[in-house]
Amino acid sequence: MKKCLYCGSMCFILLFATSACAAEGLGTLIEVAKSQAEIKKQYDEETRNFERVKKGIESGSIRKGDARVYIEEEYGVPIVSVKNLDGNRADCVYKPATSSFFKGIRATLIYTKDGLLDEARVEEI
Repeated sequence: MKKCLYCGSMCFILLFATSACAAEGLGTLIEVAKSQAEIKKQYDEETRNFERVKKGIESGSIRKGDARVYIEEEYGVPIVSVKNLDGNRADCVYKPATSSFFKGIRATLIYTKDGLLDEARVEEI
C-alpha cells in the first residue's frame, strides 16, 4: 500500500486552519464572557441602588426637601432621569434588574428645578 503524501499534507493544513479558527473563536468567547460579567455587575449595582432607595423611602430617611446630590451620593444614581417639558421637575427612576420599565417594581424620586426632592414613591406597575 502506498501512502498519498499530498492527502497527508492537505489533512495537516486543514487541521492547522481549524486550530487557528478555534483559537480565534476562543478570543471572541472570552470577550463575550467579559461583556456578560460587566452586564451582571451593572445589573447588581442597579438592584443594590433600588433596594437602598426603597428602604430609604419606606424608613423615612429619604424625605421631601432632600437635595438630589445628597441622595445620589448616599443611595446611588438612578437608571434614568427625565426632565418634564418646562424643566421644572425631574423624575428619577430606580428599579431592580428583574423589573422592566413597563412591568415590575420601581422607585421614583421627583425633584424640583432646584434639585430638591418633591415626591418619593415605590410602585408596582
